Amino acid sequence: MNSFSRVLIATDLSRQSTNMTDGLTSLCPNGDTQVILAHVFEDEDDAEPRSRSFNEVIKKLEKFRDNLEKEGYTDLKILTATGDPAEQIHRLTEENDADLIFVASHGKGFIRSAIMGDSTTYDLARSALQPIFIDKDDEDAQDNLLSNVLIATDFSKKSLQALDIVKELRNKVGHVILIHVIEDEDDTNFDDASTFLQELVDELKMFNIDAEYVIEEGIASKEIIRTAEDRHCQIITLAKTGAGASDLDPLGSTAKALLLNAECALLLMPDVEDD
Repeated sequence: MNSFSRVLIATDLSRQSTNMTDGLTSLCPNGDTQVILAHVFEDEDDAEPRSRSFNEVIKKLEKFRDNLEKEGYTDLKILTATGDPAEQIHRLTEENDADLIFVASHGKGFIRSAIMGDSTTYDLARSALQPIFIDKDDEDAQDNLLSNVLIATDFSKKSLQALDIVKELRNKVGHVILIHVIEDEDDTNFDDASTFLQELVDELKMFNIDAEYVIEEGIASKEIIRTAEDRHCQIITLAKTGAGASDLDPLGSTAKALLLNAECALLLMPDVEDD
């Protein structure tokens, strides 16, 4: 089973961006998945096919491709473009009908860049219409990123998309924790939240997925991060839109805070229409 049939790995060929194999084999275990390795040149001179830099990039991309072939992936494609990285990756994703984007965050350097509004990862998180997997370079990460999954939900349809993914990948999923954070002290819906979360847990258990739920009170991003750290979660899934989102910046405040501060990998789910 495979939730994604065509994925695009955006790589700047740094060590971290060529080391996302664990995420790929976890989320896309089917070797028939088409994998697109995309690199964007920001300098037109570097993109000249006869230049030394271009040939060095192609060699690295081919090595990356060869490593994926050893993992069992057979449908591999290398693409390059020139221009603004986020814009070009977005274009390549749309033109190749990719349904998942992989990108690396580059740790503290990413945080500084994101705050300054100069991060490809941050820009992609805001603009992508597809789910986006963000590798946070956690040295303690296990080979299977689905060994301990934290699904953050506000009960909107967009925040529950990850349930379909873990169901399809149930043979690789170890444990799932559903978390709902009550931020409003006047919210009296604790019992309703508990009832709904238990229904979701029971549904996952019907698919032989070990699951539980937690309800916390406080600032959503802080409680999600704390829970992920306390429970040693390998990946957090959440909707990218929510509180604080706007037409100018569609990334919600919770997703933005997790991008900047979470230690483990993230899977940001795009907006969908609620029933």
